[in-house]
Amino acid sequence: MGDHLRGSGGDHVAPGSGKAMTEEQDHSWLFGAVWLVFLVFPARELFTSDQSFVGLTIGVALLVVFAAVFVYGLVTLRCIGDDDLQANLVVLGMVAITSLMAILIGLGAMGMTAFIISYVFFAWPIRRAVGLAIATIVLVLVGPGLIGTGQFGEYWVFLLFLVPVSFVSALSRIMIEKEESRRELQDELSKVAERDRIARDVHDILGHGLTVISVKAELAARLIDSDPARARRELAELHTLARGALAEVRSAVTRMRSRSLDEELRTARTALTAAGIEAALPASAPEVRDGAEEVFAWAVREAVTNIIRHSGASRCVITLKADSVTIADDGRRNGPLHEGQGLRGLRERAATAGARVEIGAVHGGGTSVEVAVP
Repeated sequence: MGDHLRGSGGDHVAPGSGKAMTEEQDHSWLFGAVWLVFLVFPARELFTSDQSFVGLTIGVALLVVFAAVFVYGLVTLRCIGDDDLQANLVVLGMVAITSLMAILIGLGAMGMTAFIISYVFFAWPIRRAVGLAIATIVLVLVGPGLIGTGQFGEYWVFLLFLVPVSFVSALSRIMIEKEESRRELQDELSKVAERDRIARDVHDILGHGLTVISVKAELAARLIDSDPARARRELAELHTLARGALAEVRSAVTRMRSRSLDEELRTARTALTAAGIEAALPASAPEVRDGAEEVFAWAVREAVTNIIRHSGASRCVITLKADSVTIADDGRRNGPLHEGQGLRGLRERAATAGARVEIGAVHGGGTSVEVAVP
């Protein structure tokens, strides 16, 4: 189950393409669904119990519905630990079905709780999931005594099932969170390295120029009374040096701020793939209108960063035209999209370039960011 969640982050409706999943995503949810083989234990309890034909039919129907709800929860789970309404409804449905099975077959239905535990370790905050796992194990230990069946007896076998499931699920969740923390730390280190590089470039550009300007200014100040003509020449050279230094700074800043659209597309594909998100991107950037490449590149960078960090999407589609770029995802939004500093900065850059930015919802779920130049 951990592989499923780490690999795809859930399955979504791709913008404008219906239900679209890659072959890898089709198989990924099977890593969680394979646990359904352990429904053989409550099924055995059902068929060995003294049930009428109607009772057996109801029991089989409950097991089938339970399996369907569990698989649906795997396929639609977006963000690990997100604790959203849909995930809670899945948990509530599995608990309700398990309770109905318990009415039919008694404590034999406890085997179904392992599926609930494995699911909540990825759908709920980890502390709450650990609490539920402990409570379930305690219930298995004291349940027979509470309902008057006497000894713990045959129900000890459930511990051989619940304890490993809880441990493996918790370990998978911790490993996924550590990997996410490692990725965030790597991003921060990359930003620090970029700031250091910029600082070195600015120092190299300005260090020599400002030193010469300072020397020229001191010389002109000393000559202004004794040799006014030479002082004027020094001041003229000082003006030329200052203009040259300013041009170098502007050129350096332009290089630092410029973004190659092809480079951003390659970076976006790598980042999306690493995050387990299907990337539907053009192989290379087409010819775009003059002045549009930089703002399009920034749009790709900011939108993809937002998708990876906040959307819980499984697919990202980037559409490039000569006069526009559209970045759409199939993540699920709870309420209006909150525009952070990155998207606000994108609006400012687009406005400077005379472009417009439109951010809205995609039909069927997801968000679309479009930047178009006039």
